[in-house]
Amino acid sequence: MDIAGLPSDILVEVTARIAGESTTPLNDIVSLRRSCKVFRDATAAREVGRCMAVQREWRLHWWDKARFLSVLRRCAASGNPDASYILGLEEICNRRRKASGLLHLRRAMEHGHPVAAYTIGMIMLRDSLDLEGIEQAMEYLEGGSASRIRSNVKIASVRREAASVMRRLTMRRWKRAEPTAPCTDPLCGKMEETAEAWDEADDEQRRFCSRMCRWRHEYRRFVERI
Repeated sequence: MDIAGLPSDILVEVTARIAGESTTPLNDIVSLRRSCKVFRDATAAREVGRCMAVQREWRLHWWDKARFLSVLRRCAASGNPDASYILGLEEICNRRRKASGLLHLRRAMEHGHPVAAYTIGMIMLRDSLDLEGIEQAMEYLEGGSASRIRSNVKIASVRREAASVMRRLTMRRWKRAEPTAPCTDPLCGKMEETAEAWDEADDEQRRFCSRMCRWRHEYRRFVERI
């Protein structure tokens, strides 16, 4: 059977799989688009943009940033969570557009992106001016969609991915914030063999006297990585 005789949904499915599994997805999709009319139409499908493995195109960020951002915007508009996540950090870190950046991050989170949920929580902790702000950040990290951070994905893995994307995007580094209210418990944050592991991927078992101290510890670990 000629390619032109295949159902359009099959062509889109094949093209989307290439976009998601290829090591050079953008080049492959461009080549398909130029090959014939049926693949040109297939590559324009929303599903292809949603599946595009944009995280494998970081070299384009250095060679042609305008094109990289253009690809991200098209993919994000198709519901690609990785594209929304990277766009969100670009807006916040490099363009100082916090509101727009958080909108992209929340869209990524809504599509099941745990690193986006974690990053939003870290931004809220960074920008907290008082205990009330810290409490709001902790409630966000511990509730709703962001709860998948702890239940489905090890937090150390999420931290590493979030820090890796930030290092690729910008040279700006966060400052380590001083505690709003220093902890007076000398054992808080100490290693403990019998405690339930908070961070298994780092082989750590730490005792914290409160939620606030636990999340302050995580914030410090994140800042150290970026």
